[in-house]
Amino acid sequence: MNNINEKVLRYFDAEVRAKDDVGMMVTGYALKFEKPTQIGSDKWGWIEKISRKAMETAKLNDVILSFNHSFSSVLSRTTNKSLVLSVDDVGLKFEAEIVDTSYGKDVFKLIKEGLINRMSFYVEVLKSEWVIDEKGKELDQRTITSFGRFYDIAAVTFPAYDDTIISARSDLVVIDADVRTHFEKREYERQIVELEKITGGTHEI
Repeated sequence: MNNINEKVLRYFDAEVRAKDDVGMMVTGYALKFEKPTQIGSDKWGWIEKISRKAMETAKLNDVILSFNHSFSSVLSRTTNKSLVLSVDDVGLKFEAEIVDTSYGKDVFKLIKEGLINRMSFYVEVLKSEWVIDEKGKELDQRTITSFGRFYDIAAVTFPAYDDTIISARSDLVVIDADVRTHFEKREYERQIVELEKITGGTHEI
């Protein structure tokens, strides 16, 4: 188990929808448990899922609802109870009353019309576990087992990993310290294997 402490941005196939005939209320899931999601490409990437126990350590006392992680335009917030978060067997559920501003009305209309229907979140990851395919035929698998502070949940245009989103928001991290360490070690191990093929010897890793 790896102990880390770094904020990470994640896009999962969660959902958001408008509540029928109840003001500017939206509801859905910011994340879903035990749902494998590929991060990166088939050539270089990993499969990631969230353990149910990850939420046991999560801090949800000050979380905002945003659109595409724009922190300058808050739609609702837990501190004034316009955003309510709860954990059930499916994942992290939310119910939010979007602020009555021109920006809020625009985002709500996009959600109500079904043009925006997916969610993302920005969170501090504390612990994770890896399963490695020693034969190298399958992507490595990472399970997040402990969250720290949640900063935001966001209604997003695209739920999948997207390099253009990351380059536009360099402060939002997708490849955290745990992932970097994991793949640096994996690359070192591959180099050792190739060296052994050349020299016919064995080297302790």
